[in-house]
Amino acid sequence: MNRGKKTGEAGRKAERHTAKRVGGDLTPASGAMDGAKGDFTLPELLVENKSTVKNSFSVKYEHLQKISQEARAASARPALFFQFTREDGTPHRNGSWVCIPESLWEEMKNAHE
Repeated sequence: MNRGKKTGEAGRKAERHTAKRVGGDLTPASGAMDGAKGDFTLPELLVENKSTVKNSFSVKYEHLQKISQEARAASARPALFFQFTREDGTPHRNGSWVCIPESLWEEMKNAHE
């Protein structure tokens, strides 16, 4: 099996593991179908999930713009979940993270004050 195929399988497994762990609903075809965007949803959130079996990955502005636009169209808020995983898709200890817009962070912070 080549490395690219293993990496893709780990990514799909990580997406399923993450959605299940956080109580999300998986999007059919990981958002590749018309009208079904994002990788999974949570109440009020449209989530894009990224994972890697490597020690680093880059966050691109275009990915954040894409999930933001798709979330607005779905009357939801955007979130980027990402994991550093083993080849079976399970995250390393302290390897699961969530990225949200600062404006949503401020709303959440203010709601808890």
